[in-house]
Amino acid sequence: MAKRKNRFEFITKTPERILPATFFLLCLTGGIILYLPFCSPHGVSFLDAMFTAVSAVCVTGLSVVSISDKLTGVGQLVLLLLIQAGGLGIMSISSIIFILLGKRMSLTHEKNARNIFEAESKEEIKRSLIRIFKYTFIVELTGAIILSACFTLSEHSLLTGLKFGFFTSISAFCNAGFFLKNDSLIGYNSFPLVTYTVSFLIILGGMSPAICLMLQNIFKGKKLPPIAVLVFYTTLALLIGGTLFFFLSEYNGVLSGMSVADKIHNAWFQSATARTAGFNSVDLSCINPGTFLLMVALMIAGGSPGGTAGGLKTTTISVLFLTCYNAIRIKDNVVRNRVIKLDTIKKAITLTVVYLSILVTIVLMLLTTQTAGAEQLIFEAASALGTVGLSMGATSQLDGVGKVIIIAAMFLGRVAPATLICYLNTKNIDSRISYPDAKISLT
Repeated sequence: MAKRKNRFEFITKTPERILPATFFLLCLTGGIILYLPFCSPHGVSFLDAMFTAVSAVCVTGLSVVSISDKLTGVGQLVLLLLIQAGGLGIMSISSIIFILLGKRMSLTHEKNARNIFEAESKEEIKRSLIRIFKYTFIVELTGAIILSACFTLSEHSLLTGLKFGFFTSISAFCNAGFFLKNDSLIGYNSFPLVTYTVSFLIILGGMSPAICLMLQNIFKGKKLPPIAVLVFYTTLALLIGGTLFFFLSEYNGVLSGMSVADKIHNAWFQSATARTAGFNSVDLSCINPGTFLLMVALMIAGGSPGGTAGGLKTTTISVLFLTCYNAIRIKDNVVRNRVIKLDTIKKAITLTVVYLSILVTIVLMLLTTQTAGAEQLIFEAASALGTVGLSMGATSQLDGVGKVIIIAAMFLGRVAPATLICYLNTKNIDSRISYPDAKISLT
């Protein structure tokens, strides 16, 4: 008993151990349940069940099995619960249970929660968690009502409309990208209310509840705090820039044959979904090289901290951009009269280097072991690590080794950035030793 207790305490002692351990257990549990006959009566291998479970928990959306054909209604419900759990985060769920039951969090648990939510006190943690759940419930329910009406009109069935509406709303808000049809939203690419509703669910899920609530200050004439400014403007720039580029690049490509209005709708949708959601309204296997690079870049950028999205995060991208921009201008990094500390810049650089190193490693492993085209595999690697879920067709061509690589990529993409930041936040290095300059030339 003592050994078991010591092992448990070793895992729960620090957040950088809690995050991967809890997500691993959730993935494993989900994979076992999806493998059972009442979830997949037509026969799904354990590896495919694990692939699907990891994709759901890590809110990715890549799948090697047909969700509509291989999973029963119970299996689809289990999948939806895994998506919701992954989107909210296992630490949020466990902490909110403590609050609802009126129990006090241990000092270790409270410290871990403060590191993850970057809160100053237990009361602030409680407020943050309650805000997350309220925000999630309201946004998902609103999206489900709108989408249920749309799908009911399209599918001519109230039950099907409700099923599609609630599943798609939760999947979109959690940035998972799972849909109950094999061709994703291609069949609805001329139904703007569906694509815009899904895209705004993706955006609202990809931005944290705290940031979205801060945006109310714009209408109240109040100034936004620095993090909200960075998230808002970076998100806006990526959305608008991605839409314009996709529209121009694919005007006579995958968007050909559509009206100008539909081309704009679908360019916007693909710009929103490419950053981490995984839905597609056009055939991505036919995009041109320029669009391919754009979408890989958007997948790497990802969403915002505190949200359901993956990737490097908008704050990391904006901090690196401002650092380069102000270095050229020989200015300090100041946002809303607040300076961005060197410690924050170091963390952004570290996170970027680690993330890109993992991506390169995954690409090399896939290129070495798989037979699909290089462009498809690079796209697949960026999609898996960014927990996006888009594919150019390589998912169906993966062998056992390829599936394991992608499972690892999805898992790392979900837990590695948060784990790294938690680790860096707990390591305050205060060196009093002064060293002479190394004088290293960069040209």
